[in-house]
Amino acid sequence: MAKPSASAQEHNPSPHTPLLSNQEPDQVSGPAATPLSVLILYFMAIHFLLAFCEIILVAPFIKLLENSLCLSYYNFPGNGVQDELCKIPDIQGPLATLRGWKSSFDTIPVLLVAIPFGRLGDRYGRRKILATALVGVAASLCEVFVVCAFPKVFPVRLVWLSSILLLCGGGLNSASAYMWAMASEAIPSKQRSHGFYYIFSAFYVAELIASFVASVTTDISPWIPCSLAMGSIILCLILLAVMPDPRGSKNHSESPESHIAEDYTSRTITKPTTTSRLLTLLSNPNILFTVPVFLVGILRYTTLNVLIQYANIRFHLPLSTGATFYTETAGINILLFLFLIPALTSHIRTNYAVRPQTIDLFLVRTSVCLMSMGSLAIGLAPTTSLLPLGVAIFSTGFGSRVSALSLISTWITPSDKATVYASITVLESLGHAVGDPGMQHIFAASLRLENFWLAMPFFVAAGCYCLATISTMFIRIEKEVEGEGEDE
Repeated sequence: MAKPSASAQEHNPSPHTPLLSNQEPDQVSGPAATPLSVLILYFMAIHFLLAFCEIILVAPFIKLLENSLCLSYYNFPGNGVQDELCKIPDIQGPLATLRGWKSSFDTIPVLLVAIPFGRLGDRYGRRKILATALVGVAASLCEVFVVCAFPKVFPVRLVWLSSILLLCGGGLNSASAYMWAMASEAIPSKQRSHGFYYIFSAFYVAELIASFVASVTTDISPWIPCSLAMGSIILCLILLAVMPDPRGSKNHSESPESHIAEDYTSRTITKPTTTSRLLTLLSNPNILFTVPVFLVGILRYTTLNVLIQYANIRFHLPLSTGATFYTETAGINILLFLFLIPALTSHIRTNYAVRPQTIDLFLVRTSVCLMSMGSLAIGLAPTTSLLPLGVAIFSTGFGSRVSALSLISTWITPSDKATVYASITVLESLGHAVGDPGMQHIFAASLRLENFWLAMPFFVAAGCYCLATISTMFIRIEKEVEGEGEDE
């Protein structure tokens, strides 16, 4: 029955029309169903706001802490201290300590509550859990703002208590995981890749806008970008409230992938716990071989962070100039995932009848391979002029995570998606806890060696991406394709 279904799809133009064209009558389950393109725009807006809040807070948060430490240190009667007075070691040292522990404390709620809340989302509704996480983020920001607004009343270390409030949902990273689970449920498997590309591109649009707004407004007053961050959370909650039911775009309970995933999850347990459910999902070799893609994916921005310092030391490139690598990365990924890849994959599916899972697997393999090649190119670049080329190759592989999310959805039942996506977030958080300091230690050790070996972190990253590429070679989708054809 698979072949007639495939031929029927070739004569039905709707699956191959652009995702945001509003011409997909076959994707609605009834007269009140919401067009898929509208839901995609909602998810893009939500992802943009989540990323905007995270990125715009980086610089002003440092400024707020620095000002609070300054006012406490000098104990001036007024509320202002000259910026130059805040650059002494007695202030910058505690500032680094504050930021380091704050980052560590913010990771703990993700590890503790992301999976349980994900399971609650699978059971009671992901929109509610996402809203809960956003409320926790808003409460956490309010606590930080109150402490920093009254540095003579509250010890600045009280900002660490804001991490406790993130136990309400798990913070921004967990909120992003719940959003991806909602999107995976709402978008049919045949359009999921395209939908994920558009949603993913919103992150880089937010990165460009938020970094620019923060650079312009932080020097005027750090409270301006902080207010914008809080506003983005409030606007995100409003969008969730008015957003149509994501499940209205398709009959998700009858998705072919549901039966595929059930082959792996319903053989041995009838009323599984969260832990046993995850262990059973990991018994699927395809999921197991996809895990390294998520693990090495966390090295993307760590590598760029090291690159800025590396270029400054080896090639004497100013730090401000090195920061443009982030802009280059964002621009390339907007071009790729908002325009080129959706158009190219749509052309391939239309003219060659290639299944979405096959395209996703190809993109996963290609992406991690490109990151390996890009890391190697950065490390081997003999001059500054060749660094942008290496960064360009490296950044074209940043879509490995979104392609892997789309691919792994094939092997997950709809009732498990928020749990699994939250588990991926926990896995990535653990990877950050190990990978970030690990890369920094490798770079610190390379400073004692010859100039060529300063690039050691990039060689290590290239090796990790290469191992992930090898792991994806063991992924097989033939069985899933057969199951999908039978269900169709």
